[in-house]
Amino acid sequence: MSVVSRRNAVVVGSLLLLCSLGFGGWVQLTTGSMAILNGVHFPAGTMVGYAVGSDIDSIGGQKGAILKTTDGGTSWVEQNSGASAMLNSVYFIDDNTGYAVGDGGVAVRTTDGGANWSAMTVGGTDRFTYVGFPGRGQIGYIGVHPRSQGRTVYKTTNGGDNWAPITVGSLMTWTISCAFANDDIGVVLGKGGFVWGTSDGLDSGWFGGAGTTADLVAASFAHDDPTKGFLIGNDSLWGVIRSTDDAGVSIWEVCRHWRVTNFSGIDMPTFDAAYVCGDSAGQGRILRSVATHPNADFFRTTVPPGTPPLKGICFPGTQKDTGYAVGGGWVLKTTDQGIPWIPGVAEGKVPMVTRAGIRVVNNPCRHGITLQSDADVRISVFDAAGRVVMSRAAAKGLSYLPLPTGAYFVKAGTSTARAVVTD
Repeated sequence: MSVVSRRNAVVVGSLLLLCSLGFGGWVQLTTGSMAILNGVHFPAGTMVGYAVGSDIDSIGGQKGAILKTTDGGTSWVEQNSGASAMLNSVYFIDDNTGYAVGDGGVAVRTTDGGANWSAMTVGGTDRFTYVGFPGRGQIGYIGVHPRSQGRTVYKTTNGGDNWAPITVGSLMTWTISCAFANDDIGVVLGKGGFVWGTSDGLDSGWFGGAGTTADLVAASFAHDDPTKGFLIGNDSLWGVIRSTDDAGVSIWEVCRHWRVTNFSGIDMPTFDAAYVCGDSAGQGRILRSVATHPNADFFRTTVPPGTPPLKGICFPGTQKDTGYAVGGGWVLKTTDQGIPWIPGVAEGKVPMVTRAGIRVVNNPCRHGITLQSDADVRISVFDAAGRVVMSRAAAKGLSYLPLPTGAYFVKAGTSTARAVVTD
């Protein structure tokens, strides 16, 4: 048997063992709709949320689709958007007042939770890729991906009654989208690594340094800290992730991540947690950051087999356990940060025994096992023959256990779990 065959046999066999444990991660929700979805937003909590995309109307034409849930995704109702084009982004100030934008310059809003949607006059027929009212007030922004080279962002200061175009960058700039942390701090993104930062609501701005020629497609700032943020983009080979801890004033730092062909969506509920979605060769992927700035690493989370390319992701407010992602006709949900959950036991002095949780951040793992613990815990690692290969104390948070390729049992207190390490 070749080395590759032996390695594959170890991985496959170990995965069969892991399947018997059960997984956390992301699960598919049933929408009852044929809509293809691009964006999702839960404004105030984990129960009321909206997803947007496109569907087919009664005569076979395209219409903008809006789905609403009031029970955390258990059931969805399709609303009448009044839009005749695909919708790409949705944002709600609260459970009732919201906005959606899409192709052909389409923009709509509601003030009654989507019972009625009305068109907004913005301008032009370019593709709108982003809408946000980050201060939850009257100031909002629309990101633009022009059909031909252009460099425009739209801004409103009266809740969408009027929108004004703002020109950014230089004559060679070609915008794709934008993202804002609050009414003033944000970035405009575009082709060839273009980043335009602002700290005064686009009254002025500066060229940012993303250190890449990739086309930058989306960004997010931490819901609890506007200085922390990530941006994502794609070049001819795969996606890129960059980070900032000063609202993009300095150079954006390179982040290591699991290789993904295309990134599409990003959200950052807290300063120490960010999620990005996209696909690898048509298979939907979701990555999660496992370290703080400036050089966070991103690891793959667990999504169901057959997940289509994912376009949008949302973690409501500043909680990082429950989130939603959309793509194709799918809606995914997690209540455990998208990471498989392994029960463990951590011993302490007071109380004598404290229940804790150990998460395997990625499984199979490359070059070692990354664990996340909710408390200090003693970890022992056994190989497939039952020999102890490592024993150490792991502090609350992230721990990395460097190990050669193979299948292992990880023991924490009285509980065990299995993990696979690849090269």
